[in-house]
Amino acid sequence: MRRTSLSKRLARRLEVQRDTDTDVDIYVNKDTRPLPPSRRTYGPWEFVGLWMVTGSFNVGGWAAGSSVISLGLNVWQAMLAIIIANTFVGLVCIAGGHPGAKWHIGFPMWMKQNWGIWGYLFPMAIRVFLSFIWTATNTWYGSQCLRVLLTCIWPSFLKLDTELANGAMKVYDFIAFVIYFLLCLPLIWFSPENYKKPFLIASTTVATTVFVLLIWSVVRAGGGGALLADVGAVSGHEPVEGGALGWAFVAAVTANIGSIATHMWSQSDYTRYARKPRDQVLAQLVMVPLGTIVVACIGIVCTSCAATLYPTEKKLLWQPYAFLDAVRKHEGTEGARAGVAFASIAFMFSQFGIVVASNCVVAGIDLAALLPRWCTIRRGGYFTVAFVFVLQPWSLLNSATNFLTVVGSFNVFLGPLMGIMFADYFLLRKKNVKLTELFSNDPTSIYWYAKGWNWRAGIAWIMGASFLMPGLVQRAVDSGGFWPGWTRLYQLAWFFGCLLSGLVYLVLDYFWPMPEKLAVDDLDYFGTFGDPPVFTDSLGVDADCEDIVMHAKSIDV
Repeated sequence: MRRTSLSKRLARRLEVQRDTDTDVDIYVNKDTRPLPPSRRTYGPWEFVGLWMVTGSFNVGGWAAGSSVISLGLNVWQAMLAIIIANTFVGLVCIAGGHPGAKWHIGFPMWMKQNWGIWGYLFPMAIRVFLSFIWTATNTWYGSQCLRVLLTCIWPSFLKLDTELANGAMKVYDFIAFVIYFLLCLPLIWFSPENYKKPFLIASTTVATTVFVLLIWSVVRAGGGGALLADVGAVSGHEPVEGGALGWAFVAAVTANIGSIATHMWSQSDYTRYARKPRDQVLAQLVMVPLGTIVVACIGIVCTSCAATLYPTEKKLLWQPYAFLDAVRKHEGTEGARAGVAFASIAFMFSQFGIVVASNCVVAGIDLAALLPRWCTIRRGGYFTVAFVFVLQPWSLLNSATNFLTVVGSFNVFLGPLMGIMFADYFLLRKKNVKLTELFSNDPTSIYWYAKGWNWRAGIAWIMGASFLMPGLVQRAVDSGGFWPGWTRLYQLAWFFGCLLSGLVYLVLDYFWPMPEKLAVDDLDYFGTFGDPPVFTDSLGVDADCEDIVMHAKSIDV
């Protein structure tokens, strides 16, 4: 009996405080309910900072050109592909962030609307898995920037060169990884609405660093470098021509979209913090394409200059930490070491944004929605970052090429998922959400569908993904091969999957329509658009509450 009593007391202490001011079926805490005005602190400039750090000015954004040029494009073709892809990404991000900006709900609640009260577990499982993977890999990238910093301060740090993990890393890599992991932990403690100043600091420092590196590289190399002059001879990838060039260009656009598809998919997890629905629009319409285009093109130019400056390097220095390490090693001056040290700090800051804000916090939001009784954003974030050791990113990035190819090709699955959610929200529901029904486990909920699952979404997703799976298999087992038809579909993966699944979803609803697609709440039950409603008598509510409800129905971006 004592053991039972102790376990119950422990369970009660671990429980998250439940919000009791709303009459809904499921357990609701402060992180899972629609956000009240007091927690919506993001204006246009906060979204600029968010996207500069998590979307472009980071290790992945700098190295974006590497995958594009490996397809056989020259530098100018690669830059054009990056421009087209990321202009499109900006538009998709605005669409993906609309429910969060208007209704102030997170991504998990939106998935309930189009997948069902229980069916949302399927897309959520994919989202949490991707958060674990990208948290691990970006923590490794951040630790490599820290390794360069520590080497600048203590050159003898590189003497810790005993190999670990079957040669996947060395002792100095692991030490840097552990230290960087520990540095991430305090940042997870803060709530997302308090990230405004960190975003400002990180975006300012890393943007300045990127442009300084561009100017220094061009001046030091006396021009754009060897890669711009002869891409085939330097990169080892022969430029393609004719019809092959057209398909390579299409594949490059799709690859750029796929690299940020996870971020596009769950935009509402951050746009729910918008003070006004329109606050996300201009910032994302401008900064999403502009930031990524600028950083990727600068990364290409600096890599090109490095090929001219340091011809003894065995491979192109696509990652910024590899570029900085080469500068430290070859320049050999105290000034170069100091500059590299400061640049490494700037990229470390940007990786904090990727690890914590873009992955740990988002995974925390998702886990809080899945387990609201036990999980908050903070707890979910710590749970996610703990998995970096389980996933061993040093092995993933250094030896498991096929595995990373599969994970990096998740646009095969995300394209169909996004086609479904856009068709459902924009075309069928006309951007309407009945919030209280999302927080219900009752079969009478309009989002219950069939035993809590929207079979239309399941069929539409299978149709979209099934045509792309053979191409994904070919990419994983025979990356240099060509499977007629399937390889071409894979090169169109995001577009094809999105369009096909969206169309199938619309057709299924036409023949088997969903109930009450345009339904909204008659009251502002959660205090999302103002103060919670005050009931004055049995006949109704006061006029102020009715005004709030009318405002909730009318707002748009």
